[in-house]
Amino acid sequence: MSDTNRTPEHPAQDRVEMPGTPEPHQPLQGTPEPHPPTPGAPEPHPPTPGAPEPHPPVPGPPDREGSPAGEEAAPVVHTPHAAAPTEPELAPGPLGPSRRVSSAIRTVPNAVTLVRLLLMPVCAYLLGTGRYGWGLALTAVVGSTDWVDGWLARRFGQVSRVGQLLDPLADRLLIASVAIALVIRGVLPWPAAVLLVARDLFLLAGWPLLKRRGIEPPEVVLLGKAATLVLLFALPVLTLGATGVAVAGAANVLGLLLLWAGVAMYYLAGAVYVRMVLERLGQRARAGS
Repeated sequence: MSDTNRTPEHPAQDRVEMPGTPEPHQPLQGTPEPHPPTPGAPEPHPPTPGAPEPHPPVPGPPDREGSPAGEEAAPVVHTPHAAAPTEPELAPGPLGPSRRVSSAIRTVPNAVTLVRLLLMPVCAYLLGTGRYGWGLALTAVVGSTDWVDGWLARRFGQVSRVGQLLDPLADRLLIASVAIALVIRGVLPWPAAVLLVARDLFLLAGWPLLKRRGIEPPEVVLLGKAATLVLLFALPVLTLGATGVAVAGAANVLGLLLLWAGVAMYYLAGAVYVRMVLERLGQRARAGS
């Protein structure tokens, strides 16, 4: 035989590697093998027939440009929105309806204020004619209604704009009428009566001017309420000092001290009201410019 017809017993096959062909992955050295199941470990419970399947996670928004490739978006878990807090209903009580001011006129607090207005001339007549016993008793009852109508309005939710205007007006008229009656009897010093009446006339004259500019009169401040209370207590005490009781001298001194303290507080409260009006006028002017 010729050498060309001889075939080698183990022909060597040449490997032809194609460019770009990946080599087969080799197991990494040191990679731990999976643990065999532990003998006696409980097997996972199979799903109960008929049980609802868990909701799949909602896919999140698409990847933005520039995010790393292959990064999975975190699933978005929808939670039920909490109900928006509703405004509590205004139930009767000191903290409830007192925040709401209505335009009602025929209310129980306004009726109490009207009775106080009607009884003022009677108080002034009794005190002016020297009937101090009946005059003091009726003046004390009429003066106490100033607290009664305010409590009723806040307790039963009947705070009205009419009541807010009539209540301080009734207080001013009661003080002025009793002061004039006591000046006639020589119980009250006339300078104090002039100061009280002049202050109230000044404030009353300013109301129409405020209404023309569309500004409501200011609300009664705490200092004004305190001044009214002191004066409503001072006038009966002065009247008691004009009687023949044993404590007449002490009552006269105490009544004079309370009177002038009330007058000073009266004018300080008036200054507060004037400042409040000026601030509102300034706000109106800045809003219009």
